[in-house]
Amino acid sequence: MENLKRLTNYLESKLIKYTLDLESTIVKINNVSYGLADKEELIFDEEMNFLPISELNVDYIIYNFAGRWYANEMDSELTLTELIYIGNAEQKLPTKSFLGIRSGFELGNGVGNYSTYIKKAKFLGTTALGMCEKNTLAGALNFQKECISNGIKSIIGMTISIQGNESIYDAKVYAKNFQGWLALLKFNTIINIDGQSSIGLDLIAYYKKDIYFIADPKSMAYIEYGELFDFYQLDTVNFSEEDKDVDFLNNIELFLNSDSKPISITDSFYLEKEDFETREFVWTFLKKFDDKTDNQYFKNKDQYARELITMFGIEDTSWIALYKAAIKNEQELVENCNFQYDTDTRHLPKYIMNEEENKEFDTNEKLFLHLIKLGLKNKGLKIEDYIERLKEEIKVLKEGDVIDYFLSQYDVMKFGQEKGMLTGIGRGSAGGSLIAYLLDITRINPLDFDLLFERFLNSGRMGSFEDRPEYKVETDDGKEVIFQEGDLIRIIRDERETVVFIEDLKEDDEIVRY
Repeated sequence: MENLKRLTNYLESKLIKYTLDLESTIVKINNVSYGLADKEELIFDEEMNFLPISELNVDYIIYNFAGRWYANEMDSELTLTELIYIGNAEQKLPTKSFLGIRSGFELGNGVGNYSTYIKKAKFLGTTALGMCEKNTLAGALNFQKECISNGIKSIIGMTISIQGNESIYDAKVYAKNFQGWLALLKFNTIINIDGQSSIGLDLIAYYKKDIYFIADPKSMAYIEYGELFDFYQLDTVNFSEEDKDVDFLNNIELFLNSDSKPISITDSFYLEKEDFETREFVWTFLKKFDDKTDNQYFKNKDQYARELITMFGIEDTSWIALYKAAIKNEQELVENCNFQYDTDTRHLPKYIMNEEENKEFDTNEKLFLHLIKLGLKNKGLKIEDYIERLKEEIKVLKEGDVIDYFLSQYDVMKFGQEKGMLTGIGRGSAGGSLIAYLLDITRINPLDFDLLFERFLNSGRMGSFEDRPEYKVETDDGKEVIFQEGDLIRIIRDERETVVFIEDLKEDDEIVRY
């Protein structure tokens, strides 16, 4: 309380006059409305001085610090509880989608993170978000998960460099479907693995039906290769005074006089306008310089429209029509981009037999059994001595649908050994598999050392049995965790730490980790 009182005394001259509407629970600050929990009215005198707390029956104090608004409960210690995104914003134009997020995954350029973007998106009533970091898809899965958990549709895209006749241009690509996602992965590989600086237009044309391809209006690429592009980006950043160069305006004129279609995408490298300072700091640290303005933040549609119309005149109906068309095309893209990671399905590799193997074996399973027999022969082992162990392992591997996985591992090890590469003896619980030994994936016979196959794989751990019995366990912090038969947990039993299957858990066991 003492810290809070000192703060209020310090901030008296800095607080502005506002009122709290008890019915609508809206607090108005500088004529901008923010939703807030139902609180008492705070009072300032005509000279904007905050009345002493002792004279007021209030629950909250609201104050400005470093360009942001904060609230603090009167009966608590000082904390920075930001007010920017509380409640619903008053907007004439709903911000249904925003396609230009370029987060900190774009190293050295973006400085925001998905969580803060999504927080603001929800505040603006946004239902779809699109990422487009340059030359990277590193954040794609994180982005999708964050969006799904907040009830927002995720649009996966990236900004790439394309090779024109004379120059390299930036453009955006968004995945419509799974094939479009594969296209983005291909572009990502070419740039980040193969080390090429740009993507050829022939490759763009090959994947055209599965992606949206969007031109940067500052480049002449759209004029040169207009038939390849679906839209050109109508970004209010490009309409700022300092960016209105002759070449750019000429390009815009060409767009307007052609069949080109605009789309509403505003590149956002940081959340709020004042966050530009953070980006400048990063640039300074990296000794990087850029001519971008401080206008590349996450805007709502009101700001977008106001910037566009103000720049070119509100009486100019053609620009208003252009804005409406850009919004309409944005919604078209959002509706048609429906790729999502399948995070609920196990994706294991499928072994593709070579020509010789195809001639000799009908199925991968027959090849698998043949390699086991061959392994026994090459290692001088009698099948009758190992038949029971082999039956057990083969049964589990077939039920778990991992035969192809074992064949893939066998193929990798075979390739390395044939090329004279050093290959290890194996690691961890895989040493308990006799089949892994017979396929030369490992180098130790597990039966010589009484190693258990169950530590490596067992029916309960394969993750492919939907009808496994469930066990509910309450943890020390009061959480209820559901396990399935075969799940392993680490416990302390008889003052010794050990690992047991969930079905073997005893009442006095202390759960350490699960």
